[in-house]
Order: sequence, then structure tokens, then C-alpha cells
Amino acid sequence: MKLKYIIAFLVFSCTSMSAQFKITGNVVTTASNPVVFAEVILIGEDAKNRKSELTNDKGDFVLEVNQGNYILEIRQVNELLFTKNISLTAALDLGVITIDNAIQLESVVVGVKKELIERKVDRLVFNVENSINATGGDALEALRVTPGIKVQNDNITIIGKSNLAVMIDDKIIQLSEEDLANYLKSIPSDNIKSIEVITTPPAKYEAEGKSGLVNIKLKKAKKDSWNALVGSTYLQRFYSQGAVMGNFNYNKNKLGITSSLNYLSGKRYNIQDDYTYFPTEMWHTNSSYKSVNTRIYGKFGIDYQITPKWIVGGQTLFNNSQPLFTDSPFTGIYDNANGNITSYLKSNGGVATLKVGISSFNFYNEFKIDSLGKKITLNLDYFNYKTTDSRTYNGISVVENPYSQQYFAGINSNIQGITNVSGKLDFDYPTKWATLSFGGKVSNSKSNNNISAFNSGLVDKPVLEMPFKQSEFDYTENIQAVYLSGSKKINDHWDSQFGLRMETTQTKIFAGSLSQSINKDYIKFFPTAYLIYIANDNSTFSFSYSKRIERPQFRDLNPNTHFWNPFQSFKGNPFLQPAFIDNTELTYTYKKIESKFYFSYENNLISEVTIVDPNSNEILHTSENYIDTQRYGISENYVFDGFKWWTSNNAVDFNYAISKSSLTVARREQKGFNSRLSTNNDFNLNADKTLLFNVSYWYSFPGIDGISTNREMSSFSLAFQYLLWNKDLKMSLRGTDIFKTEKINSSSTVNGVYQEGKNYYDNQSFQLSVSYKFGNKKSDAKQRVTGNEEERSRTGS
Repeated sequence: MKLKYIIAFLVFSCTSMSAQFKITGNVVTTASNPVVFAEVILIGEDAKNRKSELTNDKGDFVLEVNQGNYILEIRQVNELLFTKNISLTAALDLGVITIDNAIQLESVVVGVKKELIERKVDRLVFNVENSINATGGDALEALRVTPGIKVQNDNITIIGKSNLAVMIDDKIIQLSEEDLANYLKSIPSDNIKSIEVITTPPAKYEAEGKSGLVNIKLKKAKKDSWNALVGSTYLQRFYSQGAVMGNFNYNKNKLGITSSLNYLSGKRYNIQDDYTYFPTEMWHTNSSYKSVNTRIYGKFGIDYQITPKWIVGGQTLFNNSQPLFTDSPFTGIYDNANGNITSYLKSNGGVATLKVGISSFNFYNEFKIDSLGKKITLNLDYFNYKTTDSRTYNGISVVENPYSQQYFAGINSNIQGITNVSGKLDFDYPTKWATLSFGGKVSNSKSNNNISAFNSGLVDKPVLEMPFKQSEFDYTENIQAVYLSGSKKINDHWDSQFGLRMETTQTKIFAGSLSQSINKDYIKFFPTAYLIYIANDNSTFSFSYSKRIERPQFRDLNPNTHFWNPFQSFKGNPFLQPAFIDNTELTYTYKKIESKFYFSYENNLISEVTIVDPNSNEILHTSENYIDTQRYGISENYVFDGFKWWTSNNAVDFNYAISKSSLTVARREQKGFNSRLSTNNDFNLNADKTLLFNVSYWYSFPGIDGISTNREMSSFSLAFQYLLWNKDLKMSLRGTDIFKTEKINSSSTVNGVYQEGKNYYDNQSFQLSVSYKFGNKKSDAKQRVTGNEEERSRTGS
């Protein structure tokens, strides 16, 4: 009998050890609302034994697991809401689990300093507020130290790729290169929370941007708090400039207000030398110029929570500047045989006066359909850009032997107005199968240009009268877009995201100088796809693909001709077509190391080209659709934070490009390597973390860009930061490009004529910044993300 009892006991014990038990529970908020589609995770002692399930529409969940010790986690949208240690020996009913969102968010987000760099499914997030080297300047300076971004001569690109589109708080700001740079310079970096680098944007974003998007997220006030910031910056380059700024944010009960104002005044000097080697002579043009600029930027936004489910709000911003450019271009013409100067073109001083005004208005509604996360967002936008651009030149042309002298003069004035009106409707629709979003957008852009111009050419007497020739250039563009995007968690190891965007475009161009209209109409599809495999807590594989479009800028379309002298000019091209780009990336992340393999194909790319006529010696700068480029690359990024006092971000990019030209006057194919390395290091010099130091360096090796060849360039920078008065007073001193090595040197051969350009954009600088923040820092509730998530209307100049 005893043997039977012993055998029965052993069988029962073994059965009990291998049996599965149910864990049940109900997850609700402090307001007794069910927490729907939250992920309930059980993690075993070996961390490999994991099981998860989603809560249903009532907040209930059921899990079946073996006997043992577990950690129970409840997460939603990657946020940890609840955690508990469990020893499971029988079925367990956890009852009602109440999630206090405010406490959990404060402990997870507010109480823990974010990583300097975060990686998400479709983007890299650079937390500017945690970077020493990015503070105290402006948005363009912050982009200079953003991982994966390259800023040269105020042109913003993704390292190893090409130009991108820029967004502010998810709104596209697509101006010309010069206007975009000026706009970004008006935004203090102390107003920036983070910068998102999106190399393969989801379908909800516009397809514009050759190699992706960069999204600048501005700071907002926390719930039940207000804060303000005042600051001033002194910057010394060849010339000096100063800026003052302030912002105020308020968020209490149902009302939220955000505002900022920034004023800048100063000078800058640009050194530019161009060499053109004709068959018998070499032309060397020095067109260095001084720019004087005053700029004021302001922003005001307000939102109000009408009901717990309905939020309305609006935002307005303006950016006014009055840059003045003065130069005295000199072109020396040298005999190739002996190197002696034979003649020259000398300007008595060219002046370019601009008045630029940018204003934007946005009105939005966000309505939450239910507690499951379903919501509708409506955005209505108006954007206006107006500039008056007047450029004059006059001078003499001298032949040394036998001596002779001629005169030239000219003027070019362009009054341009660009308006954009757009509406965008977005639906967020999470389901048990996948999290879906879909919507559409309509946009209308108009550009009107009134052009007055005169060019004397070479004449024997001084030019006393300049009769204007009037012309007109008008551009209208209509875009209609619809999209569908979804994300699906397949299992504990696999995650996916997919999307498709369709854009129909109608354009109409009237060029008065050509006395003709040009109409274009096309429909294009832009797919996106992401697939992620999480091998374990340390290793992740991901694949992404996106198709993009590059539409020509208004400045490039305008057939207006601007002269520097009778032989050198710039002219737009109204026959430009959109270009299309395919981007594919395969990424492996192991702990703090990211390895990326990428391929891009740029078809019919728009690029500026300098066309030289060896017979007339005329040099024309224009834009053409003439480049197809295949680019194969690999990049490595490593973040070292093994010491509390040192954080180091290190990156290297290496790619091989094959560029083919359709221009008969240019090299038909060029192949070559490009590579770049960088390191950015933050040091805490004391235990209180109030004395901080940064050292950064990057180096670009010689490489190719389309039909051009680029020489090496580099930059070395240092920054100090001292925090006082409970870290509310910030003093920063930064030296940029200390050894003056960030010089652009490129060359190409067009129409059998070799050309070389050298440009230094006065990047060597020393900057002193002081800012003070104050206010009520209480944060008792979850920080709300507003519904103002649309892109800014597409414009250009």
C-alpha cells in the first residue's frame, strides 16, 4: 500500500511540474477605463522563456504557462505600464490591475535621462537636449552634429546619400537651399527637443525628399506647468553676429500655449574661387562676398481640449529677413603658354538686396473615436513666401597688350510670391490584427514671378541707361494623395510595417520669355516596407525599402537669367522633370553597434551643371535632369558609454557610386568610392555634471559626386558648457572648424573644358551663448502629444 501511495504521489508531482496554469487579469486606468491592446508579457528566469498576449476590448487577458518564477510586464506603445514578480504554482487571478499613467510615465520617461541616440523601427532619434555640442546655436548648427547628417555650405544631406526634405514638428518645410538654411538659422537649438533622421519614411509622409526626411521636434510644455527661456549668443567668424531669443510655454487644464521669438543680426564672409581651363587660356574668378543680414523669427501656437476626446488648435509662424550681399568679382585671364595675365574683368561692386518674408498658418482638429486608439486628425494649412530680389553689377573689361578697355553693366530684379493651401485628413485605426493608419491630402501651390532685367554686354562707353526688359514666370502645382500604412507584430521575434502612397500631380508653367505654356500630369505609387527580426535582447536585424520623388525647385524652373558679368550667368530650366529614387537598407544592431548595408538608385536626378562654351568663353550655370546613380554602401555606428563621465558616438561610412550622365557635353560615366568618418565625445568634468566638455571631429576622403570629383575635407570642434543655479543658467563656449579645414574643392570636365571650384563658407567660428530657463516645473500628469502631425505644404524658390 505504501508503494502505491509513493508511486501515485510521484506521478502527481511530475504531472504538477509539467502542467500549465492560467494567469488572468483585468487592466484598467485610474478612471476605470479598460487598457485595450496592451501587451502582457511573462518573462521566465532564463529570459528566453517568454510568452505574451494582448488585452481585449475590456482590458482582460489570459496566459497559460508552466509552473515557475516569472516577471510580469504590461506594456503599451513601447512604454512600461506595470511590472510584478510572480511565483506560479497554481492558477492565478490577478484581479483588477490599475495603471496610473502619470506615475508610470514619470518614472519611465521623466525620471530617466534619454539616450543621446535612440533607434526606432523607421528612424534614428538624436536627443539634442542631451548633447553639449548641439546647444547654444541654431537648428542648422544642431544638424551639423546629428548622426548620419552632413551639412556643407549650408546644404543638408544624409551621409553616403543625397539631399533630403526637412520637417519641423512633422510639417515639411521645403524651400530652396539658401532660404531653408536661413530659416533653420532663425530657430535656436535650445528650442529643439530632438532630431529624427528618417532614411526610409513611412507612407503617411509625403514622398518628397531624395534620401528621406529629417524631422526637428521642438520642445513643448509638460502638463500642469509653464516654462520660459531667455538667451543671447555672440558669434565671431571673420565678421561677428549676435542673437537674442526667448520662448514661453504653458500647459494647464485644457489650454496649451507655445511661443518663441528670435532676433539675429550680423555679417558673414564667403571665399569662392573658380578656375576654368580653356584650350589657350585659364580664367580665374574670385567672387568672394560679404553678407549683412537681420532676421526675426516668431512662433505662436495654441490648443484647447473641448472634451476628453476632442482637441482643437492652431499655429502661426513668421520669418522675416533682409540680407544684403556685396562683392567685387575679379576674373583674371592667363595665357596657358607662359602663365602671364593677358586681360581681366573687374567689377566695381555688385549689390544684391533681398527682402524675404515667410508666414504659415495651421488649424487642426483631433478627435478620439474610442479608447482603443482610434482617432481622426484634420489639418488645414496656409503657407506664404514672398521675396524681392534685386541684383546689380557694373565694371570694366581690360586687355593688356595692346591696351584696350570696355564697359559692362546690368541689373536683375525678381519679385516672387509663393502660396500654398493644403488639407490633410488622417485616420489612426488599431485592430487586433494590425495597427493601421490611412488618409489623404490635397495641396495647391502657386508661384508668380515678375522679372525685370537688363544686360549691356561689352560696350565701348560707360553704361548710363539700363532699359528693363519685362517678363513673367508662373507655376501652378496641384497634388492629390492617398495612403495606407500598417504595422503588425507577427510574434515575439518578428515585427513588420508596410505602406503604399499614391500621388497624382498636375503642373502648369507659363514662361513669358519663351512665350509658351508647359503642362504636366502624372500618377505615381510609392511603396514602403519594414521587416524586423529580434533575435534576442542584444541582436536585431531589420530590412527597409522606400521609393521617393524629387520635384524641381521653383528657382531651378524659372528661366530668368542672372548675370555676374557678360560671360558668366545662371539660368533656370522650365523643362525639368521629377526624379525618382529607390532606397534599400539592411541593418544589424548588436548592443551599441549598428551595421548598415544600403543601396540606392537615383533616376533622372536633377543637378546643377556648369556648361562652358570654348568658342565664346561663356560659362552658364543651370540645372538639368542628367544623372543616374547607383550607390552601394556600408556604415558602422558605435556608441561607447562605458564610463559615467564619457559618452562617445563614432561612425564611418563607405560607399561605391556609379554615375551615368545623359549630357553629351559631360563625361558619360564616372565610378568611384566615397568615405567619411566622425567622432563626437561628451565629457562630464565633475560629479554634479555641471561642467561639461565636448570634442568632435570628422573627415571626408576624396570621392565623386555625379560628374564631379571632390577632394578631402575635415573639421575639428571643441565645446565647453557650465551649468549654474540648479542647472537653469547655461553658459556655453564653442569653437567650430578650429583649424579651418572645412573647405570644399571640386572639379569636373564639361564640353572638354576642365573646371575647378574652391569654396570656404567662413565656418571657423567661436561662439559664446548664455541662456536661463525658469518657470513651474511641476508635472503631475502624462505629457500629451498634440494632434498637429501633418507636413507643411510643399514650396520652393
